[in-house]
Amino acid sequence: MALLDAFKQQVLSLGRSEARSKARPLLVDDESFERSAAGLDRRTSEGFVMFWLLSDRALYLVAGGADGDWAFRVPYDCIAEVALDFDENAETLPWYIRLAFDPDAEGVITTLGESIDPGNPLAAPFPRVLEGDEYDRLSRGEIVPLTGFAAVPQKFRSSLSLQLAAAGATLHLHGEDRAEAQRKLRARMQKVKRGGGSSGVAE
Repeated sequence: MALLDAFKQQVLSLGRSEARSKARPLLVDDESFERSAAGLDRRTSEGFVMFWLLSDRALYLVAGGADGDWAFRVPYDCIAEVALDFDENAETLPWYIRLAFDPDAEGVITTLGESIDPGNPLAAPFPRVLEGDEYDRLSRGEIVPLTGFAAVPQKFRSSLSLQLAAAGATLHLHGEDRAEAQRKLRARMQKVKRGGGSSGVAE
C-alpha cells in the first residue's frame, strides 16, 4: 500500500506542471501562480485528478480524466466558502477540500474557449466567461467535482486563508493542529533516520 501511495504522490507532483500549463492562458495581466495543492476526487481511484492553484487574485481549478480536462479561473470574491478537513488516519491525500461559490458575486469565472487562432493552430484557446446554465452546472459540481481528497501544503493553507479573508469569504479549517503534529513527527523521524544511516550501525 505504501508503494501505491508513493506512486500517487509522484504522479500528482509531476501533474502540477501540466496543470499550470493548462491554466496559464487564463492568467490576467501580470498574474502568476503562487501555491498549489493536488489530489483526486476519490482516494480509491486514479481516473480523475484535480489541482487547486492559487494566485494573488484567484483560485484556479484544473481537473482531468478519461473524458477530457478542464481549467477554471475563480476570483476569490466569487467564492462563498472553502472547507479543509484533515484526516489523521489517511496515509495519502489526507485533506478533504470542499468549495462553494457565491451566487451574488460581481466577479466572473472564466474557462478556456474551444476556438483557437486559425493562423496559429498550436496557440492556446482564448478565455471565455462562464455564464447561465454552464455556471449553474459548475457550481453544483456537475462539470467537475468541487470536492476532492488532496495533499495540501501548509503554505497553501496559509495563502488561501489570507486571500479568502481579504475577499470576505469563509475558510473552515479542521485538523490544522493534527496536521502540524504529524509534520513535526515526520521531520523528527527523517532526522533520526538520516542520523542512523550515517552512524554505521546496521538496521
